[in-house]
Amino acid sequence: MNHLELIKTAIELNASDIHIAPYAKPMLRINGTLKAVDSYETLSHEQVAEGVKELCNPEQYDRLEEKGEVHFSFSLSEYGRFRVNIIKQRGTYSISIRILKLTIPTREALEIPNIMYELTAQGRGLILVSGASGSGRSTTMASLVQHLNEAECLNIITVESPIEYLFKHGHSIVLQRDVGIDCDSIYEGIRSIMRHDPDVVMISDVSDEAALELALQISESGKLVIAGIPSINAVTTIESIIASAKPERRENRKLKLASNLTGIIAQQLVPTISSNKRILCYELLLNNTAIRSSILSEAFLEIRNTLIVGKKQGMTSMDFNLFERYSEKMINQETLYKFCQDLEFVKRLERSAQKLEGL
Repeated sequence: MNHLELIKTAIELNASDIHIAPYAKPMLRINGTLKAVDSYETLSHEQVAEGVKELCNPEQYDRLEEKGEVHFSFSLSEYGRFRVNIIKQRGTYSISIRILKLTIPTREALEIPNIMYELTAQGRGLILVSGASGSGRSTTMASLVQHLNEAECLNIITVESPIEYLFKHGHSIVLQRDVGIDCDSIYEGIRSIMRHDPDVVMISDVSDEAALELALQISESGKLVIAGIPSINAVTTIESIIASAKPERRENRKLKLASNLTGIIAQQLVPTISSNKRILCYELLLNNTAIRSSILSEAFLEIRNTLIVGKKQGMTSMDFNLFERYSEKMINQETLYKFCQDLEFVKRLERSAQKLEGL
């Protein structure tokens, strides 16, 4: 299997991911949909195993054999940067390659709300970026870091698993720790950087309980923490953070979160009407007195209600943002219904809009 040729094909077709498994043709994810590469034959177990050995260095291959999985990133000067995840399955291997962009997209191209960049100017607290795999979390976090790098004079340290975007020092110093190379785990990577006097810490994933607790402690100490977390919306993000705490630490967890949370952006990438690209749809929660009170009392329904009525403060729910995209004729009704989280709420918005059009 010639993985260089496959990577070249994927780039030409503007794919985001390459998936390789035995007894199947290579698959590319293009605009969120998997498509087989018809120019390739079905791959054998031996061909996939050969591809694994081509991609891995001896240390990575040994880790794969020992742990059953390995992830790392690499660069090719002619093609760009790539994130690789390899797992063992049914005695064989499966390879997933994410195609990374060499440059961080501009704020205008990403369409991240400006208020997210304004939140970073506070210089302290916890900003969470949530979403499923492939929702653009890493790109959003990189954009926030790059904004600080260009605008402020700071010591910024990232802990990533693995590194996706490479930063150049701007007005700030940006140090990047690659899990598996520079540290053994996200937790270890975070724990040791506090002796390095950071102003800003960016963590690619805080779904691990120990890493999450450290992130909250760092934000409590007056630093700015930008962290990714796999969760579908802002409310479930808060719920999962509280639920993950041990019973005896639950009250302390709520207090830390209520006191230090600055905002949450939950996002997903959805196909446009043309299907030639995907656009960002997001939910934005900003911490205020009502949100803090609801976190402390675990009134999650109240958080949702505050989010829906908080438009004047800059908040928006995922469903309302999706409906705005639909009203702008950027997405169709099928996409609206597929990606929304409360179908009845969306249908009520539709009926209200139709009544207004009829006046």
